[in-house]
Parts: sequence; structure tokens; C-alpha cells
Amino acid sequence: MSTSSKVCVALSGLLFIIAGILCLSSAEATLLSLAWVLGFFTLLSGILSLYFYLKGFSVVPGSGYVLIAAIADIIIGIIFLANQVFVAAAIPFVFAAWILVAGILSITHSIEFKKKGFPGWHMLLIFGILTVLFALCSFVDPAISAFTITFMVGFALITRGVNRFIFLAGVKKLL
Repeated sequence: MSTSSKVCVALSGLLFIIAGILCLSSAEATLLSLAWVLGFFTLLSGILSLYFYLKGFSVVPGSGYVLIAAIADIIIGIIFLANQVFVAAAIPFVFAAWILVAGILSITHSIEFKKKGFPGWHMLLIFGILTVLFALCSFVDPAISAFTITFMVGFALITRGVNRFIFLAGVKKLL
């Protein structure tokens, strides 16, 4: 695997962590611009993940999940950027669905990594479960989550960013 593809995954994780911290630091401003912020970071992450997949990860077992997640991130990023008013109204539902998929994919990766003997698989599983829990919280009560979404988004993005770094460590072990 090339160094540039590893840097892309690390950069993707760092971008998610930065986005999460930004969401937590300014709740009011985040609510007003959440569709654009999420659209930009999600689109960029999808592009970086697609690059990672195309630069050599496609040969690793389970790599199809990375491709699916990259395509989903690109599509969701474009939708967020093109329909900010609609997204602002639908954020609790769109966010919950997106994070649910990401969490399930992380759990799936942890199972694959466990089978290959990666000792950090349990961390990927824990952060995957946390990501799924964030999604379920948003589905349970969308009205409340609309008021608390910036905090949920912030923590979920941070856990997704941490997942990227754990995932990268697992990929290094596999290759």
C-alpha cells in the first residue's frame, strides 16, 4: 500500500476529528451551517476513501465495504451541499442513517480484523458500537435530537475519526 493512500486515510480521520471539535465548540453556529460543514467534510472524506481504495486497498478482504462507504460519503456530501434547507430540516434522520451505516461497517471491519489476528480489533468494535448508539439516539426522538444534534454530531465525528486511525493500523497489519 502506498504512503499516499495511508496519508489519505489518516487525513480523513483527522478531518472527522476536527469537524467534531468544531461542532462541539459552537453549537449555535453549527446548527446554522451544519448542512454545509457536513457536506464538505463528508464529500472530502468520500473522495479520500475512494482514492485509498483505488490505490491498493481493493486487494484486502472486505475492501468492498470501504468502496461502499466511500461512494455513500460522496453521494451524501453532494446531497448536503446541494440541499442545505432540506437537509437542515432532515438532519436528525439523515444523520442517523449515515452514522448507522458507518457504525455497522466499523463493526464488520472489526470482525474481519479479528479473523486476521489484528490485536486492536476490539477498539474498532467499541467505536463502531458507539457510532451505532449515536445513530439510534437520533432515531428515537428527532425533536430532541434537533436541539442536541451538534453535540451528537461532534462526538460521532470524533469517534468516526478515531475509527479511521484504528482502521489504518488494522490495514497495516493485514498487508
